[in-house]
Amino acid sequence: MGTEASAPSASHAEGGVYRPHERTSRLRFTSPPASVSALGILALCLLLPVVAFGLPPAGPHVPGLSGLPGGGYLAGVLLFLVPGALGALATTPLAKAFGGRLRMRRALLLGLSGLFLVLAVLLLWRLVRGLSGSGTVEGPLLLAFGLTLWIRQLTLVAVSHREHARSLPAALIVPLLGFVMAWGWLGLSAVRVVEGVAFLLLSLGGAVALVTATDRPMVREFGQGGTSLLRPLMEHMSDRDPGASQQMEAFFEGISTRGDLKVGALTFREGSRLRLALIAPAVHPGPFAELGSSDLPHKLAQGLRGTLADDVVVPHSPSTHAQDIPTSAELARLTSQLKQVLETSGPPGEARASPLVASRPGSLARAQVLGENVLIVLTQAPAPTDDIDYALSELIREEARRQGFAHAVIVDAHNSFVENKGEIPFGSPEGFRLVADARESMEAARAKTVPSEVRLGLAHRRGFNPEEHGMGPEGLAVVLVEAAGVRTAYALFDANNLEKGLRDPLVRVLKETIGGDGEVMTTDNHVVHEVQGATNPLGRRRSVAELSEDLRSVAREALADLRPVRVGGVETTVHDVKVLGPGVTTRLMTALADSFAIFWLFFVASITIAALAGALLLTVLGG
Repeated sequence: MGTEASAPSASHAEGGVYRPHERTSRLRFTSPPASVSALGILALCLLLPVVAFGLPPAGPHVPGLSGLPGGGYLAGVLLFLVPGALGALATTPLAKAFGGRLRMRRALLLGLSGLFLVLAVLLLWRLVRGLSGSGTVEGPLLLAFGLTLWIRQLTLVAVSHREHARSLPAALIVPLLGFVMAWGWLGLSAVRVVEGVAFLLLSLGGAVALVTATDRPMVREFGQGGTSLLRPLMEHMSDRDPGASQQMEAFFEGISTRGDLKVGALTFREGSRLRLALIAPAVHPGPFAELGSSDLPHKLAQGLRGTLADDVVVPHSPSTHAQDIPTSAELARLTSQLKQVLETSGPPGEARASPLVASRPGSLARAQVLGENVLIVLTQAPAPTDDIDYALSELIREEARRQGFAHAVIVDAHNSFVENKGEIPFGSPEGFRLVADARESMEAARAKTVPSEVRLGLAHRRGFNPEEHGMGPEGLAVVLVEAAGVRTAYALFDANNLEKGLRDPLVRVLKETIGGDGEVMTTDNHVVHEVQGATNPLGRRRSVAELSEDLRSVAREALADLRPVRVGGVETTVHDVKVLGPGVTTRLMTALADSFAIFWLFFVASITIAALAGALLLTVLGG
């Protein structure tokens, strides 16, 4: 029986590797606590009167205040505090009133950002005034408040409501309050009103132009702008909001195609009880976060563990992002079919087995015969290892059938990470070598097959997390197989690849602990990339010493759990399942790259043009 314990506290696209997490992780920004933004707003409101009017007690003359000690400075603080603080607090209810959604801490951060923009404009005005020796603050102050509409509209369209008209009321509250305070305390005139309206129109135009330009690559390719996906993406990543997840999955479903996917599994039964299902589906555990088939090992285990099997482990089978399943509903269909196959599977085959063997040193494949089935583990380590094309596994599976095996379970160990290296596409020299090595390893395993009882030891430790440990919810499982007089331990980390060079020391730990052979594998789970920095291979957040101790401890538990089992195999094909398919990932990454490039170009251009046009207007109107 597998054991479970809490983890210790921690002292491709075609022609390249597709890594959507590298783009989406840029959106994984956690806004600071509301108290931090509120203190920032207060600090800026204390500083801005000094920049605008000079050192205290200088400031606007306001009856009832100016007569008090420091009254002029106090009036200046209130001039900025009312729009900065009150406007920020009013943003969330206004956004909700017009169909948007905005957390208060994001509203306060947006208010703080607007005040920083005001500070930048006033500092620039101070510099210009120092050079020219003339100019009053009233016009620049109105320009500064007007430009806050640019950043507010841009942000609210992305994170609150995608329609400009519905985001505009919440975006306007701060600049309008700023205008009211400035007009009331510094004097109201027709010229000032014209300036204010003009500044708002310039800012709004800049924001609309920026959003439209940024959306164009995604609209051209997929009919939907990227900014409309920002809010659901952020809410999925931060809150796992069901509605947001549905929106994101609906987008991916809309750009998907259909395919047939193979699922192979080894079953280890103790009497009538299924102790372990080792499942290797031709499904890629992406695209990212928990969308679709991302977090595949945990989702399959949740659907099958307990009711069907005592435990479930899901190593990575050869596949790329073309085999990403876009929706939870499609993945549930696959899980349901797999469950039916496991429930109705026939009795295990004859008791025979081989050790885990390779045909020669340096082979990319090792194979172990278990009953009428063969388990094939593929790894290029210590060379870089990444996704293996699904078509190659079909060639290996066909070779296994030719050699007389009932079922072949093929595992991509995914255990030597080097950025953008190690993928094996169909038709490449490495692909042909991989198939040849797999064929020869199966032949070598067949030659060493003997009548043998199989004993299984299983230990599973969960409680790890991506941020602290670089692992997903399925943690670390050790499947220990004693057969043909040899113990072989398969260690499966719920992680996305393993730092280059760590596979060999971890394999040594396995061998020393169990007194036999072993292999270290990862699930390629893309949920682990949901961290700042995106790429999160195992070993980057948890040292090799800590990983070795984890592995040693769990392997000992598996060794103590050895019991006789009968090994069987099952295989099923899930027909007409939605997958991202070939070519889509390339288009998606190209469109995203174009959108990011355009965004930064127009980001600078739109605010610069709005500010320069506003400054020109001030000059013309004598502001």
